[in-house]
Amino acid sequence: MSRKVSWKFFGLAGVFLLTSVMFVLAGVYDSFPGDEPVLVQIQELRTGWLDATALALDTIGGQPFAVGSIFAVAAGLMLLRRPADAVIVLLSLALLFVGHELKQVVDRPRPEYVLLGLEPGSPGFPSGHSMYALIFGGLLIYLAGQYLPSLLLKRSSQYCLAALILAMGASRVYLGVHWPSDVIGGFLYGGLALVGLIALRYLWADSNVVSFRRRILPW
Repeated sequence: MSRKVSWKFFGLAGVFLLTSVMFVLAGVYDSFPGDEPVLVQIQELRTGWLDATALALDTIGGQPFAVGSIFAVAAGLMLLRRPADAVIVLLSLALLFVGHELKQVVDRPRPEYVLLGLEPGSPGFPSGHSMYALIFGGLLIYLAGQYLPSLLLKRSSQYCLAALILAMGASRVYLGVHWPSDVIGGFLYGGLALVGLIALRYLWADSNVVSFRRRILPW
């Protein structure tokens, strides 16, 4: 095992261990140290335009819009004759479903700081919007790097998507529907899911190359 591969393996194992510990502790404690003061400080920034932005992000990350966006991107990739990428995007739905089921298992209550009349009905940990933002947004960042024609367009799109992912997580705390640790848990789970999806995509590509060589280049 090369040094580069070993660092990647141990880094991924460390993130998985940290995520697992957070899930276990979130099932025991209603909040973590620092959650409440951070939430209060963020809500002290409240302005009209932040309210409007947070509500817009709440809609974008909601189930109807999220599922529709995933299907729309998958359909576009199929039209572009990128079936492998379309399948990977669709598989993100399965991982989001797993994350939702984990919320029910952890069953952590939401904060009592909810703004703007929002009344979320599901448990709080991990944040579903944060999971969706990291998984789907991360896939879009990956696809932008693969298919956009110019470096400037690639980087500008990727930076905008990264900012949107962070804004989605921050908006959940601002609205008072999640503790900061809920958002961190959502990002950690989403990051692991994203790595798995991209790894699967590369395995798919490698298997296609091997199959092509066996059929066309028997030597």
